[in-house]
Amino acid sequence: MKLRTVLFIFYLIQIGFTLTMKYLSYEGDVSPELKERILKFFTEEDLRKGIEYSRSGFFASILSDLIDFIVAGIFVFTSVSARLEEKISEKTGGRFYITVLLFFFGFSAIQFLLAIPFQYYFGFVLEHRFGFSKMTFVEWLVYTGKSLGLGIVGGALGVLCVAFLLKKFENAWKFLVPIASLVFGLLFSVLFPILITPLFYDYKPIAEGSLKKKINTLCETANIRVENVYVIDESRYSGHTNAYFTGWGENRKIFLYDTLIQNHTEEEIVSVLGHEIGHWTHNHQIKDIALNTLEIFLLCFLLGYLFLRFKKEGSVRLKEFYSPSTLPFLFLLLSLFGSLTRPAWSAISRFQETQADEEALNLTGGDKKSFIDTEVKLAKDNRSRLNPNRAEVIYYHSHPTTLERIEFAQRWKK
Repeated sequence: MKLRTVLFIFYLIQIGFTLTMKYLSYEGDVSPELKERILKFFTEEDLRKGIEYSRSGFFASILSDLIDFIVAGIFVFTSVSARLEEKISEKTGGRFYITVLLFFFGFSAIQFLLAIPFQYYFGFVLEHRFGFSKMTFVEWLVYTGKSLGLGIVGGALGVLCVAFLLKKFENAWKFLVPIASLVFGLLFSVLFPILITPLFYDYKPIAEGSLKKKINTLCETANIRVENVYVIDESRYSGHTNAYFTGWGENRKIFLYDTLIQNHTEEEIVSVLGHEIGHWTHNHQIKDIALNTLEIFLLCFLLGYLFLRFKKEGSVRLKEFYSPSTLPFLFLLLSLFGSLTRPAWSAISRFQETQADEEALNLTGGDKKSFIDTEVKLAKDNRSRLNPNRAEVIYYHSHPTTLERIEFAQRWKK
């Protein structure tokens, strides 16, 4: 059997699997036993709202995924990708890096034009329908435009960097690409609050008062030095709530959404921050970066091997490994590998989230009430699906379900 046929079979399996998971996500878990456990903390109305929100845009979501798959299939299993590179190369006089850049822009433009109706529907129409978004259409356009611009700039820099390494270091690129990815990830985590956050939010230091004192006490208890605590104006965009740490060493910063402060008690906010501190004390970010770098390292060798096999067989039209027309082929392989490894990443993430929950309970002296009240409020405020299908949880969920986190807190002992 030709490799092209094998790849096409896996491509079809991935489509079928994705649609199956969409159906399971829509159905959720309807077991009476789970419902009984949920209703100890929530009402029938809470359960209904979560189901309604999670099911919204179901068919549009399926259509969006199918379009993505079809575009990928056209670029990989036909000569479209190679012909597009040849046309661009003719226009640029064979200048490699300009050809790479223009190919990336063209490919991105196709994806954007096909995706923008769905972004509008999911990000504007549905968010307004359920009372989350507060943006006008113009504000949504500006926000989306900024996100698009950042994606294009970051993507272009990444593609040019990888193309340079592949072309100039024929043998060493397998080692250099993971290193470049590691450096880029570390730089991004440092520069995010400096360059990215101000593009979307206005933020200011938290006001002096009891909340700031409690946050400082919490950080001292955890032996975490924080440069400053900021409040960002998420309420200008939506009613969603969040809080996060960023930075390294002495430059750590805490960002609180103003919606979190508006909707939660000080004890609940401290509980949320205790969870975020838990990620720091367990070095989850460092561990994730290390695992991600290792995965990229292994993938580089695997992609290089598979490319040579496909190139030798000639069943898929491929130029050089560094050619821009090879990108869709590599993206499809990465997508297939991602489908296989995703359950493992999800399991690791859920384990880390449970560790962070445990740390939050430890740091707050076992304040189970604030922890549970926070989970209940967050689920209600965000219309969380309280009864997701178990297969969906195992495969996709980066966090334990709301009910699992509440029951964990109930069982917790110092």
